[in-house]
Amino acid sequence: MNYYGIQDFDITEVINRYRGKKIEEIFQNHQIIKNSYGEFVELIWQEDSYPCYLNLYITKKKLFYNLKIVHDIGEYVEDRLKRRGIKTLKDLKFLNLRFGLSANRILDLINKKDFRALKKNRYIDDLDVSFCFHVEDLLFLDIETLGIYDNTIIILGIGFFKNQKYEVHLFFARNLEEEIAICEHFKNKILPNFKCFVSYNGKSFDIPVLSSRFLYYFDENPMISERDIPYMISNSKYHHIDLYHICRRRIRGIINRYTLTNIEEQLLNLKRENELPGSMVPLCYKKYLKKPERYIGLVKECIEHNYYDVYSMPLILKKLLEI
Repeated sequence: MNYYGIQDFDITEVINRYRGKKIEEIFQNHQIIKNSYGEFVELIWQEDSYPCYLNLYITKKKLFYNLKIVHDIGEYVEDRLKRRGIKTLKDLKFLNLRFGLSANRILDLINKKDFRALKKNRYIDDLDVSFCFHVEDLLFLDIETLGIYDNTIIILGIGFFKNQKYEVHLFFARNLEEEIAICEHFKNKILPNFKCFVSYNGKSFDIPVLSSRFLYYFDENPMISERDIPYMISNSKYHHIDLYHICRRRIRGIINRYTLTNIEEQLLNLKRENELPGSMVPLCYKKYLKKPERYIGLVKECIEHNYYDVYSMPLILKKLLEI
């Protein structure tokens, strides 16, 4: 079948293969989470052989060699300074009277790991301040909703490193009433454990959607401070590395399309086993809601699509750190 002009995914075989099963039968790695707002299914993958070591400290070393982050130094002045043997901020601090004081201020911010102050610098982006965090501080995040005009969350996928292993946890709503329980769990049990989001286009989509659902259900957004205006700011507490925007800046001209699956294929040489396009997730889930026993296979594909979204993000982050 061809939905929305997509010809590469045939849903008929998937529907027939899993007809009559339950999500708990298909995914043995599940548990039921209950709280005061209801329950939902949590699916867990512990990636024991995950091929990724994230060296966040490397961004600190790169900042030391970026003289442009000092006020009034552009590319031309930086080139002149480096030809004179001034290659790092420390060299600038001790060997140049004109820029030494400014260099010392930045070195002080780097040593204090003051990422909020560092981010105000036009030559420092979200990835550059990764050294301010531990790998265990990073929360990789991806959500699936009912569509552009319906922000109801049906799958909330997260990934994190624990004991040097990568874990993927997916929170799945078997019906729309379970969304509030997922939001409650994420707000109280997940968010307090992390300091930095990592997403793919999450600044424009995932975080604003989560913000709106928190406000809808609880009349509060735990990702902002008390002085922030709820409906104007989605997140002010957590640092956010949006891989989509980093990719567009750092590998411009190398990749022709910046979809997540295209980045995986061209940057990581990774081909997904699951080929369900993200644009089909709302349609598949709506079919499942009408006839769960018949269309359970489509939900399986939605879950696996979200799993691969969360699985690949640390690998993309690792590549970007090395560029």
